[in-house]
Amino acid sequence: MADKRAIALLSDVDKKEYNEGGYYQISPLMFQKINEKITGKCGNQRALLLYFIFQQQNGDFHPAEATILTACHMDHAQYSRAREALVAANLIEYEKTKYIKIMYKNIMA
Repeated sequence: MADKRAIALLSDVDKKEYNEGGYYQISPLMFQKINEKITGKCGNQRALLLYFIFQQQNGDFHPAEATILTACHMDHAQYSRAREALVAANLIEYEKTKYIKIMYKNIMA
């Protein structure tokens, strides 16, 4: 008979050690909603959306495409496909050379 208790989630160090001046989190509910909307075979879309969510928004942070590609371990074609899929799913808005807007209300719907 399998043990039905939940397992402990541990780490070898405090995760603050790997964050540059702070760490960013999403709620378990937001994580669930993202996974409901992005299938398991769409890892680039998930990585890109999480990258955007973990960054400063509505401020002076404007990441270069090269920064996004490096952080998400993608090439330009993969990034373009992932970004366009997120736009098609209405999870982000994209205006070339102007902005990317995270559509939190749609994510959480």
